[in-house]
Formats: sequence, structure tokens, C-alpha cells
Amino acid sequence: MKKLKSITLVIVAATAVSLGLLGCDDGGDGGNQEGQPTTINGRVSNVIAMKESGDKSIKFAELMEILNFIEEAKAQNGITVTAIIDGVVVSTDTTDPDGSFSLSFLLESAQNVTLNFDIDGTTVSVTILVEQGSILDIAVVIDLSAPPGDEVDVVDMSEVRDPILCETGNVDITKTIDEDLIIDGGGEDCIRTLGNCNLTIDPENIILTNCDKCIDARGTSQVTLTSPDGHIACDATGDGIQTSGDANVILDAIGKIDVLAGENGVEAVGNSTVSFTADTCVFDSGDDPFNEVGNATIDTSGCGEVIEGPSPTPGPTPGPTPGP
Repeated sequence: MKKLKSITLVIVAATAVSLGLLGCDDGGDGGNQEGQPTTINGRVSNVIAMKESGDKSIKFAELMEILNFIEEAKAQNGITVTAIIDGVVVSTDTTDPDGSFSLSFLLESAQNVTLNFDIDGTTVSVTILVEQGSILDIAVVIDLSAPPGDEVDVVDMSEVRDPILCETGNVDITKTIDEDLIIDGGGEDCIRTLGNCNLTIDPENIILTNCDKCIDARGTSQVTLTSPDGHIACDATGDGIQTSGDANVILDAIGKIDVLAGENGVEAVGNSTVSFTADTCVFDSGDDPFNEVGNATIDTSGCGEVIEGPSPTPGPTPGPTPGP
């Protein structure tokens, strides 16, 4: 992932948002419910601490002091973590022996939230944009040896949503830069569109997981998943992608599109169309990778490479079998 801030305390963030079913009405998102609490669950997984330096009269000792200037120490309990919005403290917690903490507060809309980490009187912080009603899972590494004011770097952040159901209207989900989108189906269809719904999703990486079907598009609906800086992954127990009627599904990624399905990789029925654009498109399915019924079309011409079956595992190329 690209870095969100050029500062050196490293936060590896996985952002989870529980939205329930997403209503689609006249372009409304409808996912963030007023009064739904926002929660940040995190863990300080490592602390890079500055070693105390002493006066040394021997050059060798001075050299050893420099070489051991920074030491890595496992995170421990007792770190105070505070969430601040517009200068107001909204939640505070203290890490347990595993370095875990939890903060909960209300937001009226998406807002910048500053997280302060107080380690034995030394405070470092990071500011992140937080959606209303989101649940954030964050792993934090703290570098106390960095220059003052240059301690925090958000290198990975993901938002997890519940299944999306859209019946009508236009819905655009464009997330914060460098933020992945994970849709957890919980055993249901991850994305289901009906009627004349137009759904567009455009974050960095798109991951559809724990789905019955990753996408079920019906009627005249259109689903466009765009990952201009990353990949699209689909994991389904049924068909990976299923379309019917006059529905249209477009998957476009700069890197890889990976469809793992228990049944058909892609099934298109009626006059529906499904098209893929990516460097590599992988279709690993229990049944047929592609199943076209009626006048339906499945177009993989935009894929630089199409692989039917599991993704190849990098490794040494086997040599010739030795003779007797």
C-alpha cells in the first residue's frame, strides 16, 4: 500500500465498517446510520525504543552506543491511547498485556480523528479520516527514535462492509486514498443488485469474501468495480459472479482479478454481460469457469493473461528427470 502520511510511527490498519444492507435510493448511500457508534479496536504490536545514552570516554564504547541506539521491544500494557476530535477527547483506553485497546465514540459524519499514544510520558500521534459508524482494527508499531513530529506513518488501511443490496438508483462508493474495501458476505451474496440500480465501487483493493455469490446482478442493473491501483478478489461458495436479464457487470483492475468459486466462476444468463480488464485474471471454480446461457456474454479480452485454475505458486522450475 502507498503511505498515507510521511511520518515514521508505523500503523498497519485494517478498518472494518458494519453498515448492514446498503440501501440505494436516488444516489443515497444509506449505509452510515445516525447514532451508530464508531469503534477503533487496536493493538500496539511493537515499540522501537530509544536507548538511554551515557557519557563514554572510550571510543569503542561510543561506537557500541551508536550501534545499539535503537532497540526493539515488544509492546506491553500501560500505554494510554486517546481519541481526539477537534481538540476534544472522545474516548480513552489503556493497553492490556497484549498491547490491545478499544475506543468507542459517536460521529455525525466522516471526520478526522487523532489518536495519541502516551508511552511513559512520551506522546506520539496519528490523524486518520474515520467514517461514521465504522469499526476499525488497527495494529500499531511505535518508533520513539524518529525525529519529533515525524513519528507516524499509516501504511495500510481497509474498510469492511456487510453485504450490499441495491434495488434502485445510483450508488458510488469511493473510499479514502490508499484504503482497501472488504465486503464480508457472512455466507450471503456479497453484492446483489436488482431493478435499475447502478453501483460503482472504486477503492484501492476490493476483496469480496465469505460470499455465497460475490456478485448477483439482475434486471437492468449495472455493477462496476474499479481498482486502478490494486487488485480485485472474489471468494464464493456458489457462483463467483452471476448475471441475468439485461444486467451488466464490469471488473477493472490494474493488477489481478482472482475469482475463487465453489460452482461456476462466472455464469451469465439472458442478455447480460460480464467483462474483465486486468493484468491477470484467475478463475478457480468447482464447476465451469464460464457458463453463458442465451445471448449472454462473458468477455475476458481485457485480461493480459487468463488462468483457469489455482494461481501458480512461485518457485524454482523443475529440472529434467534424471535418467537411470
